[in-house]
Amino acid sequence: MARKGSKSSGALARHHGLVLAGAGLVACVLLVVLLIAQIADGIADPAVVSRGWTVGLLLGGLFGVAIGAVGYALGGKVGSRVTDIGLAVGKIGRGSSEVKVRVGGDDEVGALGRSVQYLATDLQALLAAQEQSGGAANVAMDPLVRQMRDKTLPTTLPGVPGHEVDGQLAAGSRGGLDYFDLVAAPGEAPSHIAYVVSAEGQGPLAVLACKLARDEIHRALQQAATPRKALAHANRVCKNALPQGVCAKATLLQVGPDGCKLYQAGAHTPLLICQRNEVMELNAEGIALGLDDGPVFEKSLRPQEIAMSPGTRLVLGNDALLRTAGLLDMLRQSSPRNTRMFMDVVLGGIEQDAGADGLREDVLLLTVKKSVDGAGGA
Repeated sequence: MARKGSKSSGALARHHGLVLAGAGLVACVLLVVLLIAQIADGIADPAVVSRGWTVGLLLGGLFGVAIGAVGYALGGKVGSRVTDIGLAVGKIGRGSSEVKVRVGGDDEVGALGRSVQYLATDLQALLAAQEQSGGAANVAMDPLVRQMRDKTLPTTLPGVPGHEVDGQLAAGSRGGLDYFDLVAAPGEAPSHIAYVVSAEGQGPLAVLACKLARDEIHRALQQAATPRKALAHANRVCKNALPQGVCAKATLLQVGPDGCKLYQAGAHTPLLICQRNEVMELNAEGIALGLDDGPVFEKSLRPQEIAMSPGTRLVLGNDALLRTAGLLDMLRQSSPRNTRMFMDVVLGGIEQDAGADGLREDVLLLTVKKSVDGAGGA
């Protein structure tokens, strides 16, 4: 639902106000110049002419300000209506169909708002029909699919020196298809890489692609492959084993002593960076696993480096987590806590907000925090 009383950034209001104020001021000044030029020759006293110029220009300025104020008010009203529509479209884009657009009027903005509302209503009806029929339901709801996925999920994550790490999946009634883990690769300089692998689309092929991608990434990381090499390997396997167009999404986070590096293959869910009471979003570039033979995939894979000062917390999750209402405020308030309490507060708050019916979709939460005292642990 779009938030009632949503406010625009004011850019449209300022634009309208400045344009109309400028136009009104110029028009008034020109009018004053023409009028005084016509009557100045008939007035013998120069002081009267001077006062006429002063009064005329002052009235012109006041008239320009008044017109600017009217333009600012009108621009703000239009901007707020457009902002409401933007919030609704953003919510639909994040997967929600429960959208109410509060935009009235018979103008173009009102027509756009009604079109968005029709789209949300049709989408909600389609999802309801799918749930009732069961014929087009997500295969992730299948108990066997969920059982297969749950057997691969870790009960605890390995410790990372100098960091607090934890990951959990809160089960929903409709299920989901997301994998996560943190791999401590062997070697003289062990690396720790957290990952989230999710299905792209629905159906048996989506289940197969997601499971295959997860297994190949996990196996490659255990053999001390870098995140780039692990993703390239999984991409080749998926491309050779899956039908054309079938793919999976993956996010890898390489945790180092001084910072982290984010890799994303087809995943558009951002990494959330909690630092100094702020929450920032970060995405890396890369196409989904299984769509390309290799050269384009590897060329498009562009990681993002993240500096980690003590107390900085990184949060990874699935689509269901990112669609949670009030998530950013919840992370901002809970981030300074120790990681175990952070997980309890965030997941507990999400489950509580779900109401008596509980979560509809699985919610995945994976976090890495740079320890303030330099010690590791959950």
